[in-house]
Amino acid sequence: MAKKIGKSTYAFEKGIYLTGYGSVAGKKEGQGPYGNYFDFIGEDAYFGEKTFEKAESVLQKMATVYAVDKSGLKHSEIDLVCAGDLLNQCIGSSFSARDMNLPFVGIYGACSTMALSLILVSFMIESGAVNNGISVASSHFCAAERQYRFPLEYGNQRPPTSQWTVTGAGAFVLSNKERENAPKIVRATIGEIKDLSVTDQNNMGAAMAPADVKIRP
Repeated sequence: MAKKIGKSTYAFEKGIYLTGYGSVAGKKEGQGPYGNYFDFIGEDAYFGEKTFEKAESVLQKMATVYAVDKSGLKHSEIDLVCAGDLLNQCIGSSFSARDMNLPFVGIYGACSTMALSLILVSFMIESGAVNNGISVASSHFCAAERQYRFPLEYGNQRPPTSQWTVTGAGAFVLSNKERENAPKIVRATIGEIKDLSVTDQNNMGAAMAPADVKIRP
């Protein structure tokens, strides 16, 4: 079982390995410095769908397929999927997982969703409840703007402090079976909620920067 270290860090005694990974990104992200590292880059914001929200589900599906293929596991060997996004009721993740026919754990952790998903699946593997699990997280700039601020069609002017939400999805396959050169999860730290009185809904950077400073002073 996991051993607690200090206030919120846990050490895993069993082997928890990242045996597969997948990443899908939007056109803007593909033009950035990490463009060569994505498995797939979309040509536009729709990914063949009629809405941005449906496009986000496609992002998750594609990233998951890449991850499972790289893991060398069969679909029947996957025990569950743990996924989250930035939409109401995790609708992007729900529609993505709809055709997987796997036990589904939907989570919401905003920018911490991927880390939280990895931690939860790691605990499940550590407990012996599952052997292989998928962790997935996604966001979509256009869907997030409609969710949190204004639809892009509204034509509002973005202030200088505004941030740009990534259009992309990432997926990992976690397994209790060791694989050569596979990264291993050995510890996990769960964060706390802190209200730093940042009231500008466009300035997400100001809300997240203090946490980074605390982690890496």
